[in-house]
Amino acid sequence: MTGVARAQDSAPAAGRAEAGLTDIIVTARKRSENIQNVPTAVTAMDAKLIADLQIESFQDVGKTAPNVVIQKQAGSPTAPQFNIRGVSSGSINFQIDSGVALYIDGVYLGRPGNSAFDLADIDRIEVLRGPQGTLFGRNSTGGAISFVTAGPTGKFGVVVDGTIGNYQRRRGRITVNTPEWNGLSARVTYVHDENTGYVKNSGPRRTYLFPEPFGPQTSADSFGANNNESVFAAVRYSGIDNLTLDYRFDYADLVTTLDAMQLLNGGAAFGAITNFPNQPALGGTAVESLRRLDRVPIDGLAAASQKTWGHSLTAVYDLNDALSVKYIGALRGFKVNSTSDLDGNALVDPYGGTGGYFQALGAVRYAKQRQWSHELQLLGHMDRLDFVGGLFYYREKAFLNSPVIFGLVAQPGQPIPIVNPDSYLAGGDLLRVLNKSYAAYAHVDFRLTDELELSAGTRYSKDDRTENDLLAAPRTPTVPRGSFRAKQGRFDYDASIRYRFAPDSSVYAKFTTGFVSGGIFHGAEFEPETIKSYEVGLKSEFLNRRVRINLALFQADRKALQVTGFDPNQGGNILLNTGTERARGVEVETTVVPVDGLTLNANYGFTDVKPKAESSNPAATPVRSYQPRHTAYLAAQYEAAAFPDGTTLSFRVDGQYEGKHYRLQCPIGALQSPTEGCLGSGDAALDRALVIPSSWQIGARMTFADIPLGSVKGRISLWGKNLNNSDKPEFLFPVFDTWTVGTFQAPRTYGVDFGVEF
Repeated sequence: MTGVARAQDSAPAAGRAEAGLTDIIVTARKRSENIQNVPTAVTAMDAKLIADLQIESFQDVGKTAPNVVIQKQAGSPTAPQFNIRGVSSGSINFQIDSGVALYIDGVYLGRPGNSAFDLADIDRIEVLRGPQGTLFGRNSTGGAISFVTAGPTGKFGVVVDGTIGNYQRRRGRITVNTPEWNGLSARVTYVHDENTGYVKNSGPRRTYLFPEPFGPQTSADSFGANNNESVFAAVRYSGIDNLTLDYRFDYADLVTTLDAMQLLNGGAAFGAITNFPNQPALGGTAVESLRRLDRVPIDGLAAASQKTWGHSLTAVYDLNDALSVKYIGALRGFKVNSTSDLDGNALVDPYGGTGGYFQALGAVRYAKQRQWSHELQLLGHMDRLDFVGGLFYYREKAFLNSPVIFGLVAQPGQPIPIVNPDSYLAGGDLLRVLNKSYAAYAHVDFRLTDELELSAGTRYSKDDRTENDLLAAPRTPTVPRGSFRAKQGRFDYDASIRYRFAPDSSVYAKFTTGFVSGGIFHGAEFEPETIKSYEVGLKSEFLNRRVRINLALFQADRKALQVTGFDPNQGGNILLNTGTERARGVEVETTVVPVDGLTLNANYGFTDVKPKAESSNPAATPVRSYQPRHTAYLAAQYEAAAFPDGTTLSFRVDGQYEGKHYRLQCPIGALQSPTEGCLGSGDAALDRALVIPSSWQIGARMTFADIPLGSVKGRISLWGKNLNNSDKPEFLFPVFDTWTVGTFQAPRTYGVDFGVEF
């Protein structure tokens, strides 16, 4: 998804928006074209909309697109949970890939579980729903999300932006563009972003002395806090005829505290200990912590750190007017050091009355990853024919040290030393991973007539995956130690037909296959997750281009579902690679311009997911989907006529809806089986209480732009997010038995953006 494109309706440079809708240009098929001509479901956003919605990372994307929900999850500072059309991906395990593929400037991001880092200079976003494979270097079952960063303008310019908000939000950004010199131009952006967090820690501050590479960890003062430094650089060289070179560099240094993990239910995790102090069980007469608290006692959750960086080079050489060659090479990596406190409370030793501090269940995680990728494309554009052929290579090396601490007792007022490998009591990993992927793909679009287009593509993928488990001490149950390797290959294909029945309207039908790589997990080989997807759609504009309605209906059949879980009784992290699933749904995206200057948006998504357990065991039940049945987005934006001095005024109000959905893959209290899914019905009453409820979040923004300030222009915006202060659960984590912790939606935030450009 590279190339020059505009991705959302935008107003002319001066004054009110022009009458009617403007074209949305995307690169979903490796070339710039009107989104209305693309036979697949795509949502696109340009830089202006990205700024209005404050989208700063992959984690923020799930605001406008139907059937797309992206949530923060506990356990890692930058591990969003992606949900698209019933495909849920968010594993932080290096052995397991994602069903939702992420791209930055055409570069595949191998670890979406660590993708919430701040991208300093985003130009546009494209969200493709449904399997992607024959036009991309890597495959996916749920869809693809592509970020394209801003390139140099070739003219000298400086943009300075700032944000001040509640919870001591402070954000500053400066962008400098250099003038073009002998075909060379550059753009550099620096961002600092911080806030003090939404939930105070009412528990005691304690220091845990971990060995290297973790080091000492001290309890955080608050949760949800961030301190981020980001740098982005783009350099372009076009001094040779027919050749364009684009280099990108991004770096983010994040220090953050995870969201507060509130204890929702203690269960019978410690035999005679049925409930933790001051935390009654759910399902009874006393129900606590089903709403976000502003003070939570957690003594084992320290600030986490992550450094993320990337280099990429894109070279495009035009062989002639019809053919071009493109190369995309990249080197990316990250390093993360974090802690988790999964008891959700500050506890005192429940055994023997010693008065010692008690760590029921916690974890530390040190991970580092480095990836290399190379992609070579041949692109053709002719009167009736467009095609792309490509070769792709991906190599990833990763190291993970993640001990899990279970039932640790320490004396009051004393640091707590933890010595490996004894800290791997409830599971945990110490391993190295090497993943390689090779692919060849081709895709052709043939226009039989001006109204009828046929498209088809195929892709062959080969994966070579190695897991080296370095943990010498045995766990219970026994997990094999040593080096393990799996090699797998697969063909995928797609075909579509599009018919334009009016100048601005067309219908299409599409069939696609896809997969998520199999491999090795804890010494055992597992099969790829596969999908077959059927989609029909309508893309239409009418009433003199005042109304745009895009509609998609789909069915997706998945096999060998890959779902990760956690169970200390089974060695900690487990993989449920079993069962099938059928998802059916509809997506509607509507834009209406009833009068000049006013734009209305209404998007709706419905997904009905029906999982099925592939087991002869009568106690087996299917693994549940995290996908909400209903999602919706409403927005209204009004751009007033310019004032006499050129100042413009705009208003925007939007609302995001997520229907109720599960966040526990098995009923609470049921067993998780790697081979049979879920076993048993669990605690039905408690399970009903632990469903994520439906919610609306309302946002608003008022902006004065193009304010004349001498030789420069200024702008100022007043904004608010979650103005209705929705405080529903956002993420639940089943520890074991009926012991569950959860995090909640961020509270109401508001602030002022301001900036100057010269």
